[in-house]
Amino acid sequence: MNIGLLEALDQLEEEKGISKEEVFQILEKALMSAYRKNFGSSRNVEVKIDRNTGSIKLYQILEVVESVENPALQISLEEAKKIDPEAQIGSIVKRELNARKFGRIAAQTAKQVLIQKIRELEKEKQYEQYSELKGSVTTAEIIRVTADWADIRIGKLETRLPKREWIPGEELSAGSLIKVYILDVKKTTKGPKILVSRTVPDFIIGLMKLEIPEIENGVVEVKAIAREPGIRTKVAVSSNNPQVDPVGACIGEGGSRIAAILKEIKGEKLDVLRWSEDPKQFIANALAPASVIEVEVLDAERKVARVLVPPTQLSLAIGKGGQNARLAAKLTGWKIDIKPIMNI
Repeated sequence: MNIGLLEALDQLEEEKGISKEEVFQILEKALMSAYRKNFGSSRNVEVKIDRNTGSIKLYQILEVVESVENPALQISLEEAKKIDPEAQIGSIVKRELNARKFGRIAAQTAKQVLIQKIRELEKEKQYEQYSELKGSVTTAEIIRVTADWADIRIGKLETRLPKREWIPGEELSAGSLIKVYILDVKKTTKGPKILVSRTVPDFIIGLMKLEIPEIENGVVEVKAIAREPGIRTKVAVSSNNPQVDPVGACIGEGGSRIAAILKEIKGEKLDVLRWSEDPKQFIANALAPASVIEVEVLDAERKVARVLVPPTQLSLAIGKGGQNARLAAKLTGWKIDIKPIMNI
């Protein structure tokens, strides 16, 4: 061991984010294992590496006894006092051994163990780093695209975006950047594995946090969300500050904030509406962009309501294939029966 080792550890700390002290401790254990493997395991040994010079000190740990029965583990009081004048029966002394006896085999064994431990530490560091992304939206680079998935890179890690997690109808191309929602980060023998999606409702919330500071800092809160990926999403928002309009904050000046979100979700419609504690008002808001004349609560316990709309608004309230009414019901948690009525 020499200054070259210290320089290598400095580089390791800088490039991998692994502290020198962690590596020193791993190396001491590795050298101890190597010694026992090559020179017998009967001795109780301890290895210490000087943090300033990189030099190795090898010690045999011995118990001071009156009568030595096992020289590999015990030492007489007379011999112990040559090492430590204050040694007593029952105390422990450390006798320095010749470190040169390690030999090439022991050094190579220690090196292999060290490399393995460093890899494990690096994987753990990566897991800690990437696990912080769980539950958030981040940028990914598309590496390659197949019929069933897209291989993407997030930071230094590669993962796979299955086709079922694409927004329906979207086309991805290698070399482009996309946003993805981090569903989970799992530990594996090969390192952290990132699970991603672009179809979950939380993907929309994550995009909103990126584009709308009021949501990120908690002034505006997403109270409910219902999504049919690639078609439409409804988001109900409220404000914790009476001076902040939650819907206006989400739309942005000239629609700038919502436009950035719409660009990322590839034409999927996004309705941002005001949440209300009043179920009637909430249901009416949820049926946007349709205009509602009246909401009648038919069964509060079972959450059943009838909504009256002008005949001209009926198709808009129901939506193509019932999609607008379906999302409104999912958003509010109410069963909604929509009926036309002449607006008198």
